[in-house]
Amino acid sequence: MSSDTPAYYPEGWDHERMLNIGVNNEFDKLTEDQMAVFREGLRADKGEQGFENFFDEMRKRDNIAKGEPPFMELMRLREQRVGPSAQWDPWGFVVFKSPEIHDQARWEACRERFDKILHDYIDYYRDIPGIDECLSRMKFRWIEDAGDAQGSVKSIAKARAALDLPPGLDHSVSLYITPASLDSILDSPLPSSAKRKWRREIPFVVAVSAQAAEEPNVEDIENDVAGADWRGYFNVAVESLLDSFFSTIANDSRSPFELAGHVSGDDIYCDHTRWGIHKAGAGFWDRRAR
Repeated sequence: MSSDTPAYYPEGWDHERMLNIGVNNEFDKLTEDQMAVFREGLRADKGEQGFENFFDEMRKRDNIAKGEPPFMELMRLREQRVGPSAQWDPWGFVVFKSPEIHDQARWEACRERFDKILHDYIDYYRDIPGIDECLSRMKFRWIEDAGDAQGSVKSIAKARAALDLPPGLDHSVSLYITPASLDSILDSPLPSSAKRKWRREIPFVVAVSAQAAEEPNVEDIENDVAGADWRGYFNVAVESLLDSFFSTIANDSRSPFELAGHVSGDDIYCDHTRWGIHKAGAGFWDRRAR
C-alpha cells in the first residue's frame, strides 16, 4: 500500500483498487468489518458529500463494466428482434420553444447548457463499444416556431400531433421549454457539480403527452378510471432524459401517466426509484427533515 494511502484502507488496497472492487469482483476479499472501517474512515476524511461521490464513482465504473446504457440496450434488442430495418436513425426527442421566450441570447445560452448537461451524462459511457455510432444517430429536433401554438401545453400537444416524424422521434411525449424551464437550465447547478440530493434546484423541461390535447372524459372521471383527469404533462430532469426516461417512453413499456402521473405541481420526475421525484426547491435532506 502506498505511503500516502489513508490508514482506514484495508491492507494492500488503495484508491483505485477500491473504486474498481465491483469491476474486478473483489467484494469477497474484504470482510464486513474491513468495509465498515473503510466507510467510517472515508466519511470522516472526506465528509458526507465526498463519501457519496466516492461510491457514485464506484457504481459508475461498475455500470460501465456491465455494459450498455438503457437507451443503447433498447435499440440493440429492437434491432436483434426485428432486423436491421428497425434501426432508429435518428432517435431522440422533439423540443418546442415557448413563444413567451423572447430573449434570443438567453435562448442560445439555454441550448448550449442543455447540450452540456447531456454530454456530461454521455461521457460516463464513452468507453463502451458501439456507443459513438449509437450517439451519432441521436437527434433533438428543435422547433422554435410552433405555428398556431399559443404557448399553452394543450396547444403544444396539438402542434406535436400534426408533425410527421421518423420512428425514433415519434413516441408518446415531446419536450417543451417554458420560461421557467429555461431559467432552471441556465440558473441551476450543473448535474456534474454534485449529486442530485445536494442540489435544491435542478434543470428541467416539460414532458407533454398527447393526453394534454384531449378534453377529459367525464364518464371515465365519474367511473374513477385511472388517469382520466390527469393533466397530461409533467416536469422531467434534463439529466434523466437519456437514461431510463427515453427507453421507457420509446419502448411504450409505460404510458406517460403510468410513468409520472403522480408528479404534481412544479415537482420534477427523475427516475422510478422511491426518491425519484425531486420536490421543487428542496433537496433530499430537506425532504427527510419534514
